[in-house]
Amino acid sequence: MSEDPTPAEAAGTETTVPEVAVPEIWHRVHPLTPILESLGVLVGIFIAAAYGLQNFFQSAVEDLASGRSVNLTFADWLRSHPLVILAVIGGIILILLLTALFSWLAWRVMGYRVDAEAIYYRRGLLSKKLRKARLDRVQSIDLQQKLLPRMLGMAELVFDVAGGTDSNISLKYLSKKRAEELRDELLAAVRSRKRESGGPADRSAGSADTSAGPADESAPAGGPEAAVGVSGSTQLSGTPEADGDRSVDLSAPENRDESLGVRLSKRLGVLADDVSGEAESSLGDLLAPYNLRPNVGDEGEIIRVPVHRVVVASLLKTETLVSVAVVVLVVITAIVLLAFGIEEAFIPILVGALPGLFATFSVFRKNLDNANFVVRLGESGLAVNHGLFSTSRKVIPLDRIQAVCLSQPLLWRWAGWWQAEYNIASDGGSGDSNLLLPVGDVDQALLMVGLALPDPQLGDGLGADTLVRSAMYDRKSTAPNAAAAEALFHPQPRSSRILDPLVWKRRAYALTESLLVLRLGAFSRRVDFVPHVRVQSLRYHQGPLMRALGLGSVSVHSTAGPVAPQVKHQGTEEAKAFFTEHAERTRLARQRFDAATEEAKAGHSAAAEHNPNPFEEN
Repeated sequence: MSEDPTPAEAAGTETTVPEVAVPEIWHRVHPLTPILESLGVLVGIFIAAAYGLQNFFQSAVEDLASGRSVNLTFADWLRSHPLVILAVIGGIILILLLTALFSWLAWRVMGYRVDAEAIYYRRGLLSKKLRKARLDRVQSIDLQQKLLPRMLGMAELVFDVAGGTDSNISLKYLSKKRAEELRDELLAAVRSRKRESGGPADRSAGSADTSAGPADESAPAGGPEAAVGVSGSTQLSGTPEADGDRSVDLSAPENRDESLGVRLSKRLGVLADDVSGEAESSLGDLLAPYNLRPNVGDEGEIIRVPVHRVVVASLLKTETLVSVAVVVLVVITAIVLLAFGIEEAFIPILVGALPGLFATFSVFRKNLDNANFVVRLGESGLAVNHGLFSTSRKVIPLDRIQAVCLSQPLLWRWAGWWQAEYNIASDGGSGDSNLLLPVGDVDQALLMVGLALPDPQLGDGLGADTLVRSAMYDRKSTAPNAAAAEALFHPQPRSSRILDPLVWKRRAYALTESLLVLRLGAFSRRVDFVPHVRVQSLRYHQGPLMRALGLGSVSVHSTAGPVAPQVKHQGTEEAKAFFTEHAERTRLARQRFDAATEEAKAGHSAAAEHNPNPFEEN
């Protein structure tokens, strides 16, 4: 027996089944997450209790030191009132139970979900919050493990999202295995989403918007990019300030004004999973101007900073030495007072030294967070792992680095160590340290500078390493052609010695085809590097004393970070000329960069259309 056809089937048409909406699937975080987040309350209760018992223990120690019997009046009173002890214990148990109940309820409402467009994170029991991060705006996904979560096998995922301060999302906590799996899945989804959405919107490079103060005859003269007045600024449109959401387009050909690390990523694609001799060869080829031949180790590893170096370097930092000196001075003072028979002041002074001791440990522990610092080459930039007690994994997108600086504290000179830091676009106010290298030798510092910056594009016979070494060591540089490199630097005039009596001889700036290089510091050396294509704006300023001395300064604005470039206390005419010429130089550099990028993309698209299969001969 056969069924009769439906009218639709009889008419030869297809029936349309209505689509069923995919339900929103929320995943819960680790059950211990609310407890770990509420540990601050428990620690606060413990500190309050310890503070309440401080006077009792202090008086007991003073009594023992003076030979008197310890005053146990309060202990006797407690023994005679057992209900008070039971009430205190019951109160503590009640607080713990309420904390556990609140944590369980908070965990029930905490969760995350991922779809094709974004990742969502919700939390809050009384005040509910929902955070959303679009996948095409995610810059990097860092995996962090603080000490206690690390001991419990848990990890936190931090999403660096373009969009300014407080735009990041922190997903905590997940099991370490789940966090790693989710991170890999989301990184693949982010790359796929960005490829689908295409590159950044077209920019009108070459236009300039100027703002200035009132007219004044001492203002820099020049074209439309020059500001008017003693204090003026030039905002350069077409700068990468709004380009924080760009990812490295591995399909686009190289651009000479890009950083060497970005060019390397385009040549080799993913290196972290399959490192070959080609990676080492290409890296050496790109870093040839720096006279470096780096080794690429397992999984793309190029730098590893040993723990003992971080420990010694942290002990030789100024803040650590000052903290230790204060604690030692307080202890010596207490011992001297005891020697003179002022016993009642001995214990209070030692107790007063405890905050200084904690401060010293805090400074030292902060530096230890950079122990086991390992740098690997990856598809999206430099993959950095670091941490001794708490560990962190993050990716530094090289195409978003805006400025780089090298610094050397005074006591690091004997070992020849340097530290490298950077400014980055759209950091989102995460508060993480912007470290390229916590401590390393000269070759490691040159390696990180080389990867983070474009080729300086110097003339024949002058290498990038010679220029950087001259900036690091000024006239003491032993590099070949050091005299030619030193000739590129414009020093401060002698009249600036009144304002800068210690550093005026060392401070100078140099300009190459792609970089502004600033040499700073006397006791603590420092070098700032700002690519022309990354300059946000310029500001010329001149105070009354500077005007009397015939000096002027120019601030080169970058994104927020440890690098704040300034060409300080140059002669008035030279400062004005630098302001005007550099505004034009940065505008043309950005225009050239955009034109080269568009031309390369157009050529690449034409080649792809002509030969869709690159492995098939024409």
